[in-house]
Amino acid sequence: MKKAFTMIELIFVIVILGILAAVALPKFIGVAGQAHEANLKSFVGTLNRSAGPTIWSKAIAENGTGSVTALKGTDQNLSTYVDIPKEFGDNADVNLTNDCNNSNAYNPILVAGKSVAGKDYTVVCENGDSTHSLRFRLYEGNVTATDINETNTSCIAGPGCQ
Repeated sequence: MKKAFTMIELIFVIVILGILAAVALPKFIGVAGQAHEANLKSFVGTLNRSAGPTIWSKAIAENGTGSVTALKGTDQNLSTYVDIPKEFGDNADVNLTNDCNNSNAYNPILVAGKSVAGKDYTVVCENGDSTHSLRFRLYEGNVTATDINETNTSCIAGPGCQ
């Protein structure tokens, strides 16, 4: 005599699998977007804790002002200090002397688009001076310098963000 599952047993297994899938599926929706945002937050944290002070110390050594305008050669490139995340594209790099040279305001330096990160994100930079190193923030959306100086509502990582 062959031993096999009955039709009712198979139907119960299918129903149980369907219930498990219905419970688990909503938990996985949006996980990719959350992973991209977490990666970008981590990147901004690395910039503020490691790259910014390193860049600042090189600028202090160059002319004592702490401004990125003192940097020369490859020291001007952000990719010299840290790997740029894939959310910003393969060829993304920042020339700090050109893009992060305002010590009174945050300037946009990197933008991650919806097609890669699920939402638009912008990394901004404030130049250092003799008393503080470069500062970086992450904003949700494609923001401009004017947007940044008027409100911090979309700031999600970095000094001064909630």
